[in-house]
Amino acid sequence: MEILFLANRPSKNSQAATVTEYLDALSKYSKHNIFEVSMLHRFPEMIDLNRFDAVITHYSLSLGSLIYHYLGSDLIKRLKSFQGLKVAFLQDEYREIKTYWRNINELGLDLLFSCVPDSEISKVYPSNEVPNLKVVNVLTGYVPEKLVHRPVPKISERSIDVGYRTRKTPYWLGRLGYEKWWIAEEFEKRSKNQDLNINFSTEEGNRLYGEAWNEFIASCRAVIGVESGSSIIDFDGKLEQLVNDFIAQTPSATFEEVFEQLLEPFEGSLELNQISPRCFEAAALRTPMILFEGRYSGILKPGRHYISLKKDFSNFDEVIKKLRNHDELQVMADRTYREIALNPSWSFQSFVNVVDRFLDEEKVSRSKNTCFKPYDQKEFKRAIRLSWRYFWPRMFVMASQSLILGVPWSRKLLFKLWKILPTPCQKLVRPMARLISR
Repeated sequence: MEILFLANRPSKNSQAATVTEYLDALSKYSKHNIFEVSMLHRFPEMIDLNRFDAVITHYSLSLGSLIYHYLGSDLIKRLKSFQGLKVAFLQDEYREIKTYWRNINELGLDLLFSCVPDSEISKVYPSNEVPNLKVVNVLTGYVPEKLVHRPVPKISERSIDVGYRTRKTPYWLGRLGYEKWWIAEEFEKRSKNQDLNINFSTEEGNRLYGEAWNEFIASCRAVIGVESGSSIIDFDGKLEQLVNDFIAQTPSATFEEVFEQLLEPFEGSLELNQISPRCFEAAALRTPMILFEGRYSGILKPGRHYISLKKDFSNFDEVIKKLRNHDELQVMADRTYREIALNPSWSFQSFVNVVDRFLDEEKVSRSKNTCFKPYDQKEFKRAIRLSWRYFWPRMFVMASQSLILGVPWSRKLLFKLWKILPTPCQKLVRPMARLISR
């Protein structure tokens, strides 16, 4: 098939590497001909959708409430009338799900690759709400191929005992979202008298990307972590608004107070827990993991692939004892590398094989016609360059993103300034920030 792949590809070092790895995998491993357009709001006006068999949107282009910001009204109109196979990848499916339903139906999507576990798909995407949609579960990320054969220091030679980077997530994501921040706060507090070199940060400006992130993980004797996902799903956005209003009126409110007042009835109504891409990165870099107890998509096994930390920290002393045993850490790291990082089941190639199979099945089952006069890559690239209303604004956006978000010191400064801005000012600035960012 001739496939148009739409994404908002980030500039170097401005987003987590798993985003670009996900993007690159389709072109690298698919048996189909992939033509990628990186865009935000503006679509190349010289590209003819009718010269493709399928259009796929990547999760970096939201199909939620900001769909017109991401795709633009012209492309949305063209997608609605497109007669080929229409496909999307989605992640973070816990916010305003009813908006997704509406947009999926209006665009006429045929196939969705979702991170919602199989057991929960019928609840998040009920057939009576999205009757023409086929939903297939995939993971949020896979083993980064470029890290698998990277030489790394032995555990005993590494300088950091435990490392971690995260951001504080909104309270309305529930306890699972809160745990991503709380594990760092509690672990660091309990480690103060343990003579350990702890390197944690929960500040957005201190997040690491690209080679800096890989070097950081490879310099840690262990990293901490939790499951990815959310323990609450907000179908219509009302819960998010309730929490935001409560926080605005009571800025000093703790998570536990918000949880007791608003969140508890919704907690755990859906199980959206899954393995994080960071687990695959750590496995590939032979860095042991200390993780909150959980299922991790059935891929990681406690005691074998990671050290399990109870969520009440009741086994913290035992975890620290294991952390100090460098020989045993090395055994675990090597075993996880062999059984997870080198396992073909968790490779991007295996992921794309699944994507290709469902693309083929849906094209046949829906009797989609083969396109007329497909592009070759040379003609496609020329059409993009001749799309003046798209091309030069996109070049400007990518250069700005690289300068502002791709350079560590400017990124750190930006988020420091953002943090001190009053909320009304943030609301004014946010639409401008979206011009160069996801």
